[in-house]
Amino acid sequence: MDDGRMDLHRHGSRKFPNAGLLASSRERAWSGVAAELRSHPGGDLPAMVPTQMEVTLATRRCPGAFVSRKGAGIRQRTAVEAGTIWLCPVGVGEDDINISAPLEDVLHIYLPSDRFASLADAYGDARVRADAVRYLADVDDPLIRQVGLVILGELLRESSAGRMMVEAAALTLTARIAQAHGHDGPDLPSGADEGIRCPARIRRAIEFMQDNLDRNLTVSEIAEIACLSPFHFARTFKRATGKTPHAFVSAERLQRARKLLAQPSTSMSEIALRSGFSGQAAFGTAFKRVVGCTPGEFRKLVSGTGA
Repeated sequence: MDDGRMDLHRHGSRKFPNAGLLASSRERAWSGVAAELRSHPGGDLPAMVPTQMEVTLATRRCPGAFVSRKGAGIRQRTAVEAGTIWLCPVGVGEDDINISAPLEDVLHIYLPSDRFASLADAYGDARVRADAVRYLADVDDPLIRQVGLVILGELLRESSAGRMMVEAAALTLTARIAQAHGHDGPDLPSGADEGIRCPARIRRAIEFMQDNLDRNLTVSEIAEIACLSPFHFARTFKRATGKTPHAFVSAERLQRARKLLAQPSTSMSEIALRSGFSGQAAFGTAFKRVVGCTPGEFRKLVSGTGA
């Protein structure tokens, strides 16, 4: 094996000393790219300053698991979903890395810095550099995700033309990272480095709100689930749904109340509590203000017993 491929694999063994190695390209003849499929226990990881580009792709959802890390002074906390992507560029020192719970089937792809330099030489563009990539988590990039899955498929089951496919895929991956995620790449919406473009974060927030309508929810708590600052979460949520988080929760609570009112055996006090209201009086006032009738009148209407 040449020293270049060996250096790429050494990075994984240094950064993930306690992780299980499920598959590796170490014995493959791949040039300019390496890949590993690992399982990770919960806990802290050693601080690292990578000398190659690392692309990480979670291939399955790990409920309740978060990856927290800090690089270049940027703190990130990301829920682990199928398809979650992290980028760790050359020269960005990572520290304070923590995995909250065990992770299964995480793909790590390593690209040498000279792969970026080769592209820069070929196209005469000095802006294409491995150290010009942003330090990002929860990247919403279907192309990177698809290329990663192509490499994973060949890693797990070698084919006759697999090396050619992987090396072409690695070139596409390098070009995409340089084009879309470099500091001088296309302008992004304000706050995009925190994942504002990623709809998965908003979906997680919505699911959390819907599962906890009976609780006193705060924007800070919901923003933490979305791995965004409260300010950026509130702005992004409004942009994605057309409602503020408060208005969304209020509408969802009243929708739940309507469904429960259709169940004659459920008392008004229980409906109020399960719909997140402090009591039956507050529930009745809010319901009438929005729906136009009292909860009792609505129940008679849906049950067909009203006048």
